[in-house]
Amino acid sequence: MDLNTFLHIFVPLFAVIDPFAALPLYIALTSGFSERQKRRVIKEAFITSLLLLLFFAFLGIYILDFMGISIEALMIAGGLLMLFVSTEMVREGDKPRSTGERGALHEEVGDIGIVPLGTPMLAGPGAISLVIILMGRYQSQVSLVILSIIMVLIITAAVFLSASYLMKFIGEKGSRALTRVMGLLVTAFAIQYILDGISLYFGL
Repeated sequence: MDLNTFLHIFVPLFAVIDPFAALPLYIALTSGFSERQKRRVIKEAFITSLLLLLFFAFLGIYILDFMGISIEALMIAGGLLMLFVSTEMVREGDKPRSTGERGALHEEVGDIGIVPLGTPMLAGPGAISLVIILMGRYQSQVSLVILSIIMVLIITAAVFLSASYLMKFIGEKGSRALTRVMGLLVTAFAIQYILDGISLYFGL
């Protein structure tokens, strides 16, 4: 395995999905749940986000071709989208949430793992766009992209399982600080994807 290539795929994917940004929401939504219910939520979030990301990893480029969208255009659009997400991460110490009251989501125990945790929190537009971009960029290293997706989601599940211990250790302020650091990384990746998309389009 090419470790350098793997890191070039894994790091931006981890920064965009950012399990630490989802941690406070996960804790809020599962407050009062039994350990069995929490594990169920984590399992649903893992499966939902994995299936969505794998779906767009393998079919995303064909969907783009069918719609007449070039990979360069996606890189620019995805970069802009990631830039918006990262700006919110840096400014607020959080990722943009889906609409709706947390209380209403809290009541629907069976759906929490799917929405909002599985999507749009983990497999959101930014992550989906990035996966398609990575599959286009590393066409000869598809296995590394898939491995990175699985590993990031496994780490995310582990973070959720350790939620109570982690929040006691880092606290909500620590979680926000980590998210801001991740946001800075995502900003850099976003600008790089925009520049790469422009360069490829104009053949620079």
